[in-house]
Amino acid sequence: MAVIRLASGQSHIVPRDKFLAQLQVFLSDDSSFEVEISPTLESHRRPNSNLVALRNPQGEAEITVLPGHSGSQFISGTSLFATLSIASGAGGETRLELPAFEVGGLRASTILRVIPEGDQVYIQVGETGGDGSLDAGSAGVRSALRSSIDRDGLPQGQRRDLTLLVDVTSSMNYSTSPECFGAMFTFAAGVLSSIVADRRVQLLTSSASSTPELLQGAESIQALGQREFERREVGWGVELSQISPDEALVVISDDLPAEVLKFPGMVHLLSPRPPLLPQGITATVFDGQMIKAVTEHNDTTLRAPTRIMYDTLTRGEK
Repeated sequence: MAVIRLASGQSHIVPRDKFLAQLQVFLSDDSSFEVEISPTLESHRRPNSNLVALRNPQGEAEITVLPGHSGSQFISGTSLFATLSIASGAGGETRLELPAFEVGGLRASTILRVIPEGDQVYIQVGETGGDGSLDAGSAGVRSALRSSIDRDGLPQGQRRDLTLLVDVTSSMNYSTSPECFGAMFTFAAGVLSSIVADRRVQLLTSSASSTPELLQGAESIQALGQREFERREVGWGVELSQISPDEALVVISDDLPAEVLKFPGMVHLLSPRPPLLPQGITATVFDGQMIKAVTEHNDTTLRAPTRIMYDTLTRGEK
């Protein structure tokens, strides 16, 4: 038996006249699920079975997995695993191993598309839903957001470059506890994983000597909560003209400095205390309740603030 591992968005081609397959699905929490398949693809599934037989594609078809027993959404942190075994003649088969799908907080996940063209069938993997390297805290934040927006994030081609701007003044040092500082980065990583994906993310500090530092995805953002920033500066010296107005700007600060107010693009502030905000700029305040919600993965409490940050940073996108 040949085994082929596919990544998100990848395709595998098989002869159309030999398309006879069996899909196997598992959820990490062993909960029940339903499978919806376009009528252009013949399918059969026994009740409560994790196996689905597939054959005779007559047009483009999608295979979508939904929570079982009328559940409105997958439980936070749930992963979906699937394989597709395809008969290859003479008793042999090819097994396609799909990547893990991060489905927590979603109402449905399209895991495969079956596209017949001429005498071939293209089997295309759906979007896996995120960054498997996120820790439990950031993954919980992402699940809360996805349950609010009812999708994984922005489609490819609509995602944004982003600058994360961190206040390193002495005021920030006195106003922010280590727990609060860490919660801010955990929250930022969870929300931004649905916005930036494969786009460029850079770090700047408020220091005049700050130079852009390229971050490798959302997991690098969550790691910043453990970094020892020297928060001893007096005032802001960073030059924000180096940031494109087309980018999203996330500011971690105990105040909203005049330099940021001049930025023409989209801005969201993460702050340990309520700031005075002009129209068009939003904020998440990390008081004791918010910090607890992040550390305990409280989906109900996190849903509204994650949506506010998402809506601000993706303004104008659909």
